[in-house]
Amino acid sequence: MSPTFAAIFAEQWEALPSALKAHYANRPFTRDHVIVEGTLDIEMHPLLRRFSWLIKATGMLTPYEGKAVPVSVHFRSEPDSDAFVFERIFRFAGRDPVTFRSRMVSKRPHHVTEYMATGIGWQAHYDYHEGRVRLRHAGYVWRLFGLDMPLPISGLAGRGDAWEEATGEDRFRMYMELRHPWLGKLYSYGGAFRVTEMRLDG
Repeated sequence: MSPTFAAIFAEQWEALPSALKAHYANRPFTRDHVIVEGTLDIEMHPLLRRFSWLIKATGMLTPYEGKAVPVSVHFRSEPDSDAFVFERIFRFAGRDPVTFRSRMVSKRPHHVTEYMATGIGWQAHYDYHEGRVRLRHAGYVWRLFGLDMPLPISGLAGRGDAWEEATGEDRFRMYMELRHPWLGKLYSYGGAFRVTEMRLDG
C-alpha cells in the first residue's frame, strides 16, 4: 500500500528525498506511526499575544512563543480512514506541555485540507519544487454536517504558507508563517527535525 502523501504529491513523489519520504511515510487505513523530534523558534505578533487565552482554549496554533522550544511530532494513521493525523507536542520552559492536533485530508492531488479541533480547515496547495516541499495558502473552510463551507476570513486571520527541506538522510528543516495583509507577520515557527521512529503497522 502506498503512503497517503504519494497520491498527494502524485508525479513528484519519487523525487522527494528520503527524509521527506520518511516524514510522509504513513499509509491510509493502517495504524502507522512516525515520530519526528526537534526544536522550533516560535514568534507571535503583539496583538496575537493578547489573544493567547483564546488560542489555548480553541487548540489552534500555540498560545506561547519561545526560542529553541523542544517539539515532538507524531504522525498517525487511522485504521478506518485515509486521514493523516498531525499531533505536535510543544514543551515550553516552565509550562505544561501544549498539544496541537489536526487531521489532514486530501480529495485531489497537490491539495490538502488541515482540519483543526474547531472544525475550521486550512486549505493548502502542496508541491515539491527546487528541493523544497511548498505549502501555499488556498483559503479556509468550516466543516459542517460533513460538508466544507467556504470561510472568507483570509483577510482577518491571515494567509498561511510553509516549506520543508531535507538536510540529511533522516533530517529536515521547516518554516511556517501566518501573514496578515495589513499587520504583517502574525505568527511563525521554524526549526530542524530528525525522524526518530517509524512504526508501519498494517
